[in-house]
Amino acid sequence: MEEYLKYDLHTHTQFSDGRSPVADMITAAQANGIKGFVLSDHVFSDENARKLLSDYSGTDRSKSPVKIVFGCETAVKDLSGEPCAKAELLSRFELVLMDFNYIVFNQMGKDGESPETLRDRLCDAIFKAMSRKEVKILAHPFNFGRPLNLSLKLFDNDRTGRLAEECVRQGKVIEIMNQSYYWHANFPFEEFHSEYCRILSIFKHAGAQFSLGSDTHSCCGLGCLNWSARVVRELGLENRIFLPDAFGKI
Repeated sequence: MEEYLKYDLHTHTQFSDGRSPVADMITAAQANGIKGFVLSDHVFSDENARKLLSDYSGTDRSKSPVKIVFGCETAVKDLSGEPCAKAELLSRFELVLMDFNYIVFNQMGKDGESPETLRDRLCDAIFKAMSRKEVKILAHPFNFGRPLNLSLKLFDNDRTGRLAEECVRQGKVIEIMNQSYYWHANFPFEEFHSEYCRILSIFKHAGAQFSLGSDTHSCCGLGCLNWSARVVRELGLENRIFLPDAFGKI
């Protein structure tokens, strides 16, 4: 197994909507040859953040045979690009991922906007979100197939190029989430794969870094990075993989 596949930077536990306790995640990591993983349970509010920080403070990782990072996955709260929790709380986590699911499911696609209008609004939100200093990783940033039914072909090279340049300027990391295909199930898989790789190649040429995450919600999926690994190999991203300092160098 390639060294970069031994680290899973996106997992969920019983601390939010996952099904497994941390102890089971550690056992699964050992069984699958995983050297380290990020606990990235959901934070949708200041209250969520405080509770998760409290849960982590009561978790002893000192004797864990695998490395554990206490992170979180927050969400963009609206088209301003601001996260759902205050910066002062998010900055207390060791790694912060931020996704766009909240606005996709709750604030968009309800007023009959055209696909092009939805795309432009999303691109604007992504661009603004990149300025948030407390956020390091943009979690599955192009998962707009469900429920908006947006084809990745809408994200043309020019628009994507501007996002890629801002990503690098702001020092953000783009996640290659192993289950991204699920969010584009209305499109043939190889079409999705080709378009996704086109988008990531633009970020690559801009100089971006990438993270790999299973987004597992149980111990059974921890370290499942098969499709992510395919993308890395096809695009030659092996030297662009981001790891938290706690995991050391590849």
